Amino acid sequence: MDRLHAAIAQARKAREAVLAGAGPAMEAEAHAPAYSDPSMFQAPKPRRPVAPVEDATVTTSDPDAAWAALPYHAPPVDALLQRKIVTRDGGPKSAPFDVLRTRALQQMSAQGWRRLAITSPGPGCGKSTVTMNLAFSLARQPDIRTVVIDLDLRRPMIASLLGLDTGHEITSAIRGTTSVADQMVRVADNLAFATTANPVHDPAELLQGRRMTEMLLRLEDDFAPDVILFDLPPIMVSDDAIAFLPNADCALMIAAAEQSTLGDVDACEKELAAQTNVLGVVLNKCGHGNDGGRYGYGYGYGSDG
Repeated sequence: MDRLHAAIAQARKAREAVLAGAGPAMEAEAHAPAYSDPSMFQAPKPRRPVAPVEDATVTTSDPDAAWAALPYHAPPVDALLQRKIVTRDGGPKSAPFDVLRTRALQQMSAQGWRRLAITSPGPGCGKSTVTMNLAFSLARQPDIRTVVIDLDLRRPMIASLLGLDTGHEITSAIRGTTSVADQMVRVADNLAFATTANPVHDPAELLQGRRMTEMLLRLEDDFAPDVILFDLPPIMVSDDAIAFLPNADCALMIAAAEQSTLGDVDACEKELAAQTNVLGVVLNKCGHGNDGGRYGYGYGYGSDG
């Protein structure tokens, strides 16, 4: 694992000559222990201009009322812990994600960003679990409203991780047959999820189409979220994530220790950098044999670690 850290750092250093305007460092441990590579951050790209949507309507919604109107779901704490979601109530096991949350918020606030895409080089890196932990960590910031959208449309996981059986389909909101609010559930006063229950056959077309842009604009208008997290498919398995990434302000890559190769990480970074701003890379599934190991986490936390 140390060789992977060193190799990543060496590869990033070699590319600094061609990456203009490298930005400030962002380091944090999160999820087993997740590690954010400071050299991944780059000069910000402006959001790409969006062609006007002819049938888009201007709404005068009240975000407070829109949030209050969402159906409420209380995920069982024990079930969350079994699924390695440890940030709902804070504490030692939440600390690495809280660091990641704070550093991400600092970078996003400085640039005026609110749309954060989370992806990985390949499957099995734990990106959905990291997304969930980051979301619940954000929810403990009472002044920040967060919406999480499951856009891994070939293998949606968020509803299962939440223990939802409502049959929500965010794809119907993208297609314009229902409102996005009809596919959302609120799990806290300031945290909501838009989920999907079933895979679809045309994910890339949905993710890059005009209606996706329209749905996001209406969601922002109706709910005024401070942060939107997108759980995207892995980069290396299809073009789904690439199709969506121009809609994001920045992206976070989740790599898995002893699984993601340096070549995978480098190829994924290049693809992300071509589409949006790279916020960082998280090295997941690291184990050091401490008390957190029973959750698959390995990080120190003072004398209690």
